[in-house]
Parts: sequence; structure tokens; C-alpha cells
Amino acid sequence: MVVGVAAAVLAGVVGAAAWTATQRVAAMDTTKQPTSGAWVGNSVTGALGVPLRETAFEFTVYRMACGAGTLPAASAGGRQCLATVGVRNLTPGEQTWHGQLQRAYLPGGNWVATDENATRVANLGRDVFAQPVAAGSRVLLPLVFTVHGDDPPKQLELRSGVFSAGVRVDVR
Repeated sequence: MVVGVAAAVLAGVVGAAAWTATQRVAAMDTTKQPTSGAWVGNSVTGALGVPLRETAFEFTVYRMACGAGTLPAASAGGRQCLATVGVRNLTPGEQTWHGQLQRAYLPGGNWVATDENATRVANLGRDVFAQPVAAGSRVLLPLVFTVHGDDPPKQLELRSGVFSAGVRVDVR
């Protein structure tokens, strides 16, 4: 009798789950156009020295200079480009950000993420991505991008988070 009741309850749960899933699929509007994706906010593009806002941060890129591996952490054959960046937290809470989300776009369309080891060296051993940016505060720091080839980056893309539309700064 217990096995029969358990089987009936199990069949009822499976039936209810299948009915619910069918109703949800049937309720989807297939005539709607897709959204702009998972990005939060709109991407903004600007020039050096111009404050650009996105969802959590205001970024200002003051300078971009490339050399021939002048920092000790330069990778073999790579050339380091150092961007002086101001980051201001526009939110009422502290915000983290990540080196892998900060990108330098090269003329051919390829990009490189922040060289986190070289950035740590340029910041006198401090990992600028390990500490959140306090609410309402502003930091000014160098970010290092290690590029291969002769052409310097043409644009930086800076983001506060994975889903942020971010900002793009023309650096040439």
C-alpha cells in the first residue's frame, strides 16, 4: 500500500511539472525581437581626458604610452602600453572590478586584457583589482597592456562588471 501511494504521489508531481513547463513554453511570445543582450546600460565612446560614465564607474583615460618592455614584468617579445586611468565609483556601495574585463583593442580588431602582473609592478606591488573601489571615491592608477607587434592600441574598453556595457576610449 505504501509503494502504491508513493507511486501515485510521484506520478502526480511529474505530471504537474510537465503541465507547468508546457504552459510556460506556450506562453512565450515568439514574435518579439531579441533584446540587446545581457548588457546593462549603453556603451559610451569618447577621447582621452574625457570622463565617461557607465553603470557603476566613471572612467577617465588621461594618457596612453607604449614602450619596448620597460617594466620588469614584460613578457618575452611583448611591448608594454601603460594607460593612466582615473576610476570614480558612482554608486552608494563599494564596487569591485576585474583586470580581465579591461581591454586594449589593436588596429586589426584583436584585443588584449590588462597584464595584471605588470599592472601590479606599475602600482608598486599593489593589486588594484583585489580591493573594491569605495563608494563615491576616485582612484588614479596605471593599467598595463602587453601587446605584440608594432602597432599601439587604438581603443581601450573599460568595464565595472561582466554585464556592464562599459566605455570605449579612443587613444590614438
